Amino acid sequence: MKYKGIYSKKSKDGVVSIYARFKHNNKTYPVKNLTKLFGCRTEKQGRDKLEEIKVLISMGKNPFETTIHTLDSIFDKTREQKYKSGLWGKTTYDNYGYFYDAYVRKTIGHLKLEKITYEKLLEVQEQVNHLSNSSKNYLKMILKPIFEEEVKKGNISDNVVAKLKYHGYSVRENLETRIRENHLEVMRKLYKAIPKYIPNKKNQRKELKYFLYLTILSAHRYGEILQLTKEDCYMEEGLINPPEKITKTDNDYRFPIPDECFEYINSVKSGLLFPNLRRGGIYAMFKKFVEQAEIKFYKDKNISLHDTRRFLLTIMIRDCGIDSALANTCLNHKPKGVIIHYLSFTYEDKKKAYNMYWDLIRNN
Repeated sequence: MKYKGIYSKKSKDGVVSIYARFKHNNKTYPVKNLTKLFGCRTEKQGRDKLEEIKVLISMGKNPFETTIHTLDSIFDKTREQKYKSGLWGKTTYDNYGYFYDAYVRKTIGHLKLEKITYEKLLEVQEQVNHLSNSSKNYLKMILKPIFEEEVKKGNISDNVVAKLKYHGYSVRENLETRIRENHLEVMRKLYKAIPKYIPNKKNQRKELKYFLYLTILSAHRYGEILQLTKEDCYMEEGLINPPEKITKTDNDYRFPIPDECFEYINSVKSGLLFPNLRRGGIYAMFKKFVEQAEIKFYKDKNISLHDTRRFLLTIMIRDCGIDSALANTCLNHKPKGVIIHYLSFTYEDKKKAYNMYWDLIRNN
């Protein structure tokens, strides 16, 4: 059945939204997305909501003002405030944003908090079951503080997010039970495969080559590498000094630039080193890259880009004879316990350790 002024429209990703085009009290209103504003899923729901809207307008009220209290608006405002105040670093800001846009904004983001039930949260949680436990916990980590604050303000009476299950962090399976080759041989194969790897997107080919060199040889978190800018690189000293806001540990540190990356970094005039690469595509890219490197695995096993950190520690300590504390410092791991007050390494110590590691990797 068709309803006057109400129509539906399907987006490119298959999502159907309900729209209203109407005139009331001799005033023509711009088209309203009733799905986004009020959660309408059918044209009949849209028709009923439009009648409510007209009644409120006749009463002198603005029915669209309520949209400032949706979860979307509260999250967006909270996210910006925490980042600007320094409570969230760039990594947290980005990771929470990616998760929210992918799983929350499209499902319950348009709703006011009092309309979000435990059952609706469970529906969202089901959509993230394929993620790691740490990623599953993002739903609770992001929403719980928001609901707590609104309870304190008296805007809602119950924090339903607190009822969600907390997923314990799974321990990554040891490399020895996944790979059928020694650590050094695996890293040599990855290094040797970089010039031969050709990605699907032409605009990423040059960037991806040097992204792999920099990430694999430095063993730094790829989320941080993607945020590096030319301004973070000191070419005369041959080092990179990432800003605190993009590092997981939120502290200032330096690491040397591999010889393979000098020419490329010099060619970047300003801004991001890898502007065409996106975090969301890295997992699939690296999986394909590992296949082409012909690493030998046990059945159904694999490695991630993050595993290069484990490879570096093992090779530095076992094959290079580097002190374990220095190897950990190369990865910007903070010392624990009283040792932090007595032991420290210089940048030259780290540079020497990296060069020993790189010489071993390149010697294949």
